[in-house]
Amino acid sequence: MKALPLLNSTAAGLIVTLVAVPVLAEQAPGFFDMHGAEPKFAPGDFKPAPETIETRFGRLEFPGGYPTEETAQKVYDELDLQRATQLYLDMYPALSAHGLMTGWVRDLEMEDSSHIRVTADRLDSSALVLTGNTESLYAFVVFDLKSDGPTVFEVPPGVMGPLDDHNFLFAADIGPTGPDKGQGGKYLLLPPGYEGEVPDGYFVVRSPTYMNFSFIRANAAEVGFGESALAYYRENAKVYPLATGPKAPVVKNATNVAWNSLVPEDASAFQWMHDIINYEPADAFGKELLGRLASLGIKQGEPFNPDARMQKILEQAAQEGVAMSRVIAFESRQPDAVVYPGLRWESPFIGNSSTFDPDGYFNLEARTTFHFTADGITPAMAMQMPEGTGSRYQTTYKDATGAYLDGGQTYKLTMPPDVPVALFWSVTLYDPWTRSELQSRPYPSISSQQTPAPEANADGSVDLYFAPEKPADIPEQNWVPTLPDRGFFAYIRYYGPLNAFNEKTWVPNDVVMIE
Repeated sequence: MKALPLLNSTAAGLIVTLVAVPVLAEQAPGFFDMHGAEPKFAPGDFKPAPETIETRFGRLEFPGGYPTEETAQKVYDELDLQRATQLYLDMYPALSAHGLMTGWVRDLEMEDSSHIRVTADRLDSSALVLTGNTESLYAFVVFDLKSDGPTVFEVPPGVMGPLDDHNFLFAADIGPTGPDKGQGGKYLLLPPGYEGEVPDGYFVVRSPTYMNFSFIRANAAEVGFGESALAYYRENAKVYPLATGPKAPVVKNATNVAWNSLVPEDASAFQWMHDIINYEPADAFGKELLGRLASLGIKQGEPFNPDARMQKILEQAAQEGVAMSRVIAFESRQPDAVVYPGLRWESPFIGNSSTFDPDGYFNLEARTTFHFTADGITPAMAMQMPEGTGSRYQTTYKDATGAYLDGGQTYKLTMPPDVPVALFWSVTLYDPWTRSELQSRPYPSISSQQTPAPEANADGSVDLYFAPEKPADIPEQNWVPTLPDRGFFAYIRYYGPLNAFNEKTWVPNDVVMIE
């Protein structure tokens, strides 16, 4: 936009005053220009939909403009199915958060918020949890601000992880990217609408939901495994209501314990939706979302008792929602899903935004991809960390030819020399049915820091093998067993990625099938 000087004179003489007068650059036509130039309406221009409409759910008939009884029933059945299917997709983050918290409380026997469960011997394949890693010592915490009111979380130093709410939205970071900067401290979680006094000395988190959760990770090199890790949390972590003061934590080992956090893939998912919105304030959800739920009989303050017709629709909707999620995640049409042009490695975190809106709108398929395959929301996932810090993940569902990975075949993944990490790298296999660790052995992974370490080739590269039976002459530590009755997918995790990784001057190889 240019500015022209405006001349102003007085009787005492000529005074030139520079006033910025906008000269509009060439711009798109306005609303009046666009639509005023359209051809004028003439009788007969409007074409109503035909009296008979053929659809994928049957023939619809509107004699005289009105639906027949059969047509009305078909339309309502389809409308309810479409709404329910979309709700399954839209509510999936909240359902996944609900699954984590209910799974921990139910299966890990967490009696109140003071109970902390730790994978003190690493996360093994007993658990059904989305793409957890086999290297971390996770500590699981659940907060019920409805029962406990303002709640204190005393965090030890040297841990990191997200604190998320019941909608699986970010509430706070803990650790180096959080307000404690990795030094530990006291976080104070305040319930929705809290207007009471807020004491000094806390990192304050105002949550829009009553239920919140956290899974923080500790470095085993610092806290040890087994009883040593449990003792670390007993001595350094606490969760308690602000009103009651400190309370000793109840810390137990969650390794080698079967627990399930997965979202139901049947009509019971809609009962979960009812449970979620009835435990939380209405403000935690949009009115339109609550309206769509209400159209299916899922309302706040009212029981949910679907009849046989609705139960059948909800069952189908859940299955269609799962089918859509599988296609979105495993056969992405997002142009930036692929990390390296010409290779099969993809980012589970498409768009590099923890809110899935890098372009000013929600990328719904990026959100589905992440929440269907992973847990934990934090802006730290999108931050460019200093070289040698943080972690980055890549996944592949296919071999070099584009065929899905088959547990009945034998594959090789060659990690090129000098993997650019300051700490270590790992490769873990997962089950596409559950997106959880493949239950082919307790720890279905290979890590550069394991003992014994995977054997390297003369040039420093490392060949990893994935097969139902160990190939002949292959070192045991270079092989991860697969299950011949199902597919699998792989994650590479880079801990402390260096510039060669960040700048993509070092590139992993594709997985290749071998005879």
